[in-house]
Amino acid sequence: MHITRWFGSPGRRGFAVAGAVLTLGLGTGAAAATGLADAHRDAAAATLELRTATVRGALDTTFQHYADTVEAIVAAAATLPPAGLAPTVTRLVADPPAGAQQIVLIDAKRAVLVQRSLDGTTPAPRTHLDPEPALAAALDRSRDTGRPAAGPAHVLPADRDLPPAHRQQAFDLVAPVHDGTFRGWVVVSVRAGDLLVESLRAAGVTGVTASLTSTGAEGTARELARWPSGAPLDGTGATIDVALAGHTWQVLVQPVQETAVDAAATTAMLGAVTLSFLLAGTVLAAETRRHKVAGRVRRYSPAGQDRTQATALTDAAPTNFATLTDFAAVAGEHLLSPLHAIAGYSELLREETGPHLDEASRGFLDRIGGNTRRLLGTVDELVAYASAKDAALKPEPVDTTTLALGVVAARLDAIEGRRPGIDVGDLPPVLADAELLGEVLGRLVDNAARFVRRGATAGITIGAREHTPGWWRIEVADRGIGVPDDHRARIFAPFHRAPSAHGYPGPGLGLAVCRTIVARHGGEIGVDPNPGGGSIFWFTVPATTATPAPGPELLAADLT
Repeated sequence: MHITRWFGSPGRRGFAVAGAVLTLGLGTGAAAATGLADAHRDAAAATLELRTATVRGALDTTFQHYADTVEAIVAAAATLPPAGLAPTVTRLVADPPAGAQQIVLIDAKRAVLVQRSLDGTTPAPRTHLDPEPALAAALDRSRDTGRPAAGPAHVLPADRDLPPAHRQQAFDLVAPVHDGTFRGWVVVSVRAGDLLVESLRAAGVTGVTASLTSTGAEGTARELARWPSGAPLDGTGATIDVALAGHTWQVLVQPVQETAVDAAATTAMLGAVTLSFLLAGTVLAAETRRHKVAGRVRRYSPAGQDRTQATALTDAAPTNFATLTDFAAVAGEHLLSPLHAIAGYSELLREETGPHLDEASRGFLDRIGGNTRRLLGTVDELVAYASAKDAALKPEPVDTTTLALGVVAARLDAIEGRRPGIDVGDLPPVLADAELLGEVLGRLVDNAARFVRRGATAGITIGAREHTPGWWRIEVADRGIGVPDDHRARIFAPFHRAPSAHGYPGPGLGLAVCRTIVARHGGEIGVDPNPGGGSIFWFTVPATTATPAPGPELLAADLT
């Protein structure tokens, strides 16, 4: 039985299928829009957990720097004569902690022995410290307990002449000096705003608002600093505690609202409309081509099979979109189906009627098949890109070395012919979503193996080095075609391809997927020239002190 008997005339059949594609696409977009809010909340919760851990690590590092610096100065003051203290203190504060304004070393009668500015200013020299009542109380408490103490929040004398908007809240860290008897104090003045900003910037923290709060002895909480300055806070988010000198500060970490739910829903709907019209146009073009050769080929589909294929487009949509986590899952399940149907029909026509077709007709089928495969590849990459943006993040300690070895082994198994040389160094444990991290490594290794000069064998090296405190930089170096200087930032944008990549297949979404995943982890991604030729693609990922779960063992044979 002929296909046209089921679908009607060729023209009506093409428009019917195109209409079904449009209906499914628009319905899919509407359903996906209603589910995006839950997906964004799940992803935001996982991302907030990861970024809060990064904030804690950044502030713990800064506070430990203060503790180490003060301890070293106390030890020097307890053992050196007063005349030898000044050069020693200068050496010990050569790398001052974030936010430190000045350090003063005084004797038991509060005479100033050493005074050093730590913020680049030149304060007026003093011979005696006349503390305000709050600082005097902290000095007495420190002397009586023999332990470091932290003073209450106040404005530093050096900042009181500034406009009110530029006056930062500050506090003092006090530590007693003993050598069997009480000899004096070390006093460090700290600007809370500079401490918070410099610490989080050094750790590469992005996508959150953080506030530093201190609770006084009377139980009243007081915000000392906020980053970014002036950013709104509504009290939601995650709260962590950081302690130093017997005092505990609270830090509220709140995610920055990057995309409103209404905007996300609109974007999903627009994406569905665009893809629907694209696929409908493909169906109409393929049906027109098929109609031109229909009179010269044998009808091949039995009635029952035709009915199944004809109703597949309208029966494929699931009834419960609440289980979908992102628009990518919808596109993968529904918008790809018509393309696979076109590819299957054209392949079936080629197999059953190819010997009976003339050269022009076979050329039509070849072009239908080729264009369909290219469009399938593009939609597959779009699905990967959308999934990377909205998939729930599951951060955990990851053994990056084992993960990279598994990625490399899988890639080598899929390569036919001459295999590239890949060297995997010792990589650090990191805090990341293992599946998404493997996706980034896999795509970078794929690119390094693919973008090589004709006839050359790829050489790839995977290594790591410390980026900033609390962050690692993972590098995938190759000896490929390289990236022009003016395209190094642009190649991470969707669909952008450098001129040197012309002639290599692909829609230009792989690096955009990598950038999205890395950004979800709070990191950065980039590319540098490789000395001697090629490129070094790198990305940053948070470090972890936890021990990752053991991964699968790989034999040397897996990598040869």
